[in-house]
Amino acid sequence: MINIILADDHHIIRTSLKALIEKHDGIKVVAEVSDGLGVLALLEKGIKADIVLSDMAMPNLDGLGLISAVKAHGYNTKIVILSILDDEKYASNAFISGAFAYLSKDIEEDELLFCIKHVMKGKRYLSSNLCISILERFNTQLNMLSQKTNGEINFSEREINVLQLIADGLTNQEIADKLYLSRRTVESQREALINKTGTKNSASLVRFVMRNGYIS
Repeated sequence: MINIILADDHHIIRTSLKALIEKHDGIKVVAEVSDGLGVLALLEKGIKADIVLSDMAMPNLDGLGLISAVKAHGYNTKIVILSILDDEKYASNAFISGAFAYLSKDIEEDELLFCIKHVMKGKRYLSSNLCISILERFNTQLNMLSQKTNGEINFSEREINVLQLIADGLTNQEIADKLYLSRRTVESQREALINKTGTKNSASLVRFVMRNGYIS
């Protein structure tokens, strides 16, 4: 039997998770609490739980704090974060802190069950949608690096014109007026240029194109 504690400050989420989990043989929700302090109180009372299925953002003691506290007290309970925060930086912080898994709340039932069983084997798990997102970003960065290494970036005449006007300090509206474009088109063009060059913002975009001789 896999014993689970649910930790989430939304009662309806705990209720839904409990109903979902207990449909399956071999898994039982032994308790449910609204924050990390509640989990610690249960563990201190001797409640045995193999896994704590915890939200990341909770009052009093959040998911990351709970992971650290469980480790500090020497409990063997494994923490699985189930969060609406589906950004990879939150997942990274959770794993660094000692989480066994990080799942986004829009995962399917089958994946949740697979994760629970995977974690019970002592392995770590990251939800598939986040894995795909990380791979896509990594692939984009590799392509940008290859583009920079293998030769110049090919800019169209319009892109060069926009780059020059950005470097001259013109606003999106001013650029739109000069090039007879809509402001939204210019905004999209600026964002596309930032992505194409692998820069972070307009300032770093200007530095990049000037340093590499695309504009003077």
